[in-house]
Amino acid sequence: MRWDGAVTFGEYWLGYTGKSDQTAAHAHVAIQLCIGLRHDITVEFGTQTLSAPGVLIGPSVDHRSLPNPDRVAFLYFYPDAPLGRALKALLDESGKTAVSQDIVDCVRQAACFHEVVAALELKLVPPESFDPRLTNALHLLRQDWAGIGAVSRAASAVGLSSPRLRFFATRQMGVPLSQWIIWRKLERACHALAHGASLSDAAIAGGFADQAHLTRMMRRMVGMSPSRVAMVLRNTSDSFKKPQL
Repeated sequence: MRWDGAVTFGEYWLGYTGKSDQTAAHAHVAIQLCIGLRHDITVEFGTQTLSAPGVLIGPSVDHRSLPNPDRVAFLYFYPDAPLGRALKALLDESGKTAVSQDIVDCVRQAACFHEVVAALELKLVPPESFDPRLTNALHLLRQDWAGIGAVSRAASAVGLSSPRLRFFATRQMGVPLSQWIIWRKLERACHALAHGASLSDAAIAGGFADQAHLTRMMRRMVGMSPSRVAMVLRNTSDSFKKPQL
């Protein structure tokens, strides 16, 4: 079986819908929502598996996707986004959980990922409680993310020391700031791969030291090699024009 579906990039989320293949064990910064569009979905966590209509996976939780012959929807949310934080609050101590039927229905009844995200935000997102200094620092890091001193510059701009900014990030997002930055770099590299860039050019676009660095981070956080990720993205290039479920 192979990956066969559509990929959509949102402002703070990434969605895949279609058939899924097996990945290597991996852990990433994003909060991942896995939904079987017609039947239960199964995710492997070490020696345990969890089967349910919907499975939620927290940041830094080792897991492995298994082949699903029926169509699935995978959504990845940044942990600093309001919806990412709301979903993270649903996780148990193990960092994983089966989700409620109303969350499953938000996905199954939507026509596109943008509708899914809007429905989930309406249902789950509470009043804003994120430290505004961290919000502003992350916004700056989205603009000035590469090179030595990016974290120091962002911290200084919001009146924090670099260690204090890193502390706030880990406490409020649940992942180290360094890992959040790597995930952002991987997203940039994926955009480049989706539009036909070579692996070396994608590494440059993402801000990685070289192609080998990109490969290590991709395997660690996505469970696939960059060449395999490129194949999936290019097979679903229509999703950049028509984000649909």
